[in-house]
Order: sequence, then C-alpha cells, then structure tokens
Amino acid sequence: MTRLCSSGRPVGRSGRPPRRGYAAWSTAVGLAAVALLAACSGGAETVSPTSSQATTSSTTTASTTTTSSTTTTTTATTATPKPAATTRAATPRPSPKPSPKPSPKPKTAPTCAVPSGIRAAQVVLVRSSGSSATVRACRRTSAGYVVDLGPYYGHVGLNGVSWSKREGDLKTPAGTFPLRGGFGARANPGLPQGWFRVDSNDVWVDDSQSSLYNTHQRKPVGGRWTSAENLLNTPAYNYAQVIGYNESRVAGKGSAIFFHVDTGRGTAGCVSLPTSALLAVMRWERSGAVMSIS
Repeated sequence: MTRLCSSGRPVGRSGRPPRRGYAAWSTAVGLAAVALLAACSGGAETVSPTSSQATTSSTTTASTTTTSSTTTTTTATTATPKPAATTRAATPRPSPKPSPKPSPKPKTAPTCAVPSGIRAAQVVLVRSSGSSATVRACRRTSAGYVVDLGPYYGHVGLNGVSWSKREGDLKTPAGTFPLRGGFGARANPGLPQGWFRVDSNDVWVDDSQSSLYNTHQRKPVGGRWTSAENLLNTPAYNYAQVIGYNESRVAGKGSAIFFHVDTGRGTAGCVSLPTSALLAVMRWERSGAVMSIS
C-alpha cells in the first residue's frame, strides 16, 4: 500500500524510485505531487498538463544548454594548430648587362703620293735618299692610291737615282716603268708575269754596240757580244724581276735594271729589298703593275 501526504514522493516496496528514465520519472513524480497536494488540501484546482510539459521542456533545455556550454568550452580550450612557417628563398638580383662596346672604326689605309699621270691599278713606289730606298706597294681606288704593302727599306744605285741614266754610272734610272717577268736561281715564288730559272749559261747583254743590247741571252757567245752580266748570281739573283727600262735598247742609255734581293748596300743601278719583302711584293703584283722611281 502506497503512502500519501507524507514526503510527497511515492515509494515502492523496496523504498527506491521506480526504474524508469529519469525524465519520465520526474514527470510522474511531479504529476503525483500535484495530485496529492490537491487531495490533501481538498481544492478543486486542476493542473494543466501544459505546465508539466513546460517544466519538462525547461529541464530538457537546461540540460541541453549545459551540454552545449560544456562542448563550447571544450572547443574553445582546444589549441588550433598553426601552419608551419615557410622560409622564402631570397630572389637573386639580376646581374646588370654589360654595356656594348662600340665597334672600332675601320682603319683608313695611308695614301700613296703617286705622281700625277699614272693610271695603273698597282704601283710599286720607290723613294730614294742617296743609295737607300723606301718601297711601298700602292693600289688605286676611287679616292686615289692607298698603301697595300710596306713601307719596306732597301737600296738603289750606289750613286743614287738619275733622270739621265747612262751605262755603267752606278745610278738607278728615275721615272715610271712596267714590271716584267722574273728569273732567278730559285723557282718562281708566285710572280704572275712569268719566270725562268737560270743556270751558268744565262746572261744579260750590256754591250751597247751589240744588236742584243739589254736582252737576256744564253751562251755560247759566238761573237754576238763583248760583255754581258751573268744571271746565276746568288744571293742577289735568287729572285729577280725585270724593270722595263730602256726597252727600245738605246745604246749607252743603260741595261740590266732589275728588282732583286738586297745585299745590304747600294746596287749597280737596280732596286733591292730583303727577300721576305721582295717576295711579298712579287706575289701582290698582277699584270700591268708599274714601278715609279724618284
């Protein structure tokens, strides 16, 4: 038998609350208490089940709020991991571009003082001082003559240069003359005008009374001249070129004028240069080249 109007709480046989869910049990207790109070007081007041539901709702809401608060607190206290710091490599500065060097101006070839009236494409210009000589290889351009080779230093006649050359005066004739073929004890170094290789039978006739005056001949003499220059003459005639002087072979006006290897002193009337310079000029020449001597 259940006791009423005592502690306001129904008790089972064991004295413990019934085994129900806590919320349901609370609701049941609440309703029983209200009913008991009404019976004890003899009042006619009716309790609205809505109030009981509101009480239950409030209890549930409070429980939920407490749970949410607990969850929020836990979330707030949880440390948010920070992303690992990254190190940015320093961007290298671009190297400054070097300023372009100005292009060197082309060198202007020195001019040649070739005498007026000469029109040849190539001129070997010889300027003397006593028996010494300065030689330049000059090329004609639209602006005048310019130096292609030289200056080179050699010799002319022991007695200098003369405008009135005579046989045996040891002078080099002045003027402008064609450069002809060459000869020598050595092979042609590259002279385009032609070449003949000499031996002991080759001579150049200097007998002004001979009909063969100022020409190349070969022995035996056979009474054809009384004097001639041997062309097998080293080192002077290792390489030699004929200067076209007195090609009309005027008796006594001079003969055997050559452009040959220098021997370190004045000549008998020729023009000479050291071997390397002489060969450079010979290889530079083309047909039609002339020599101007003064």
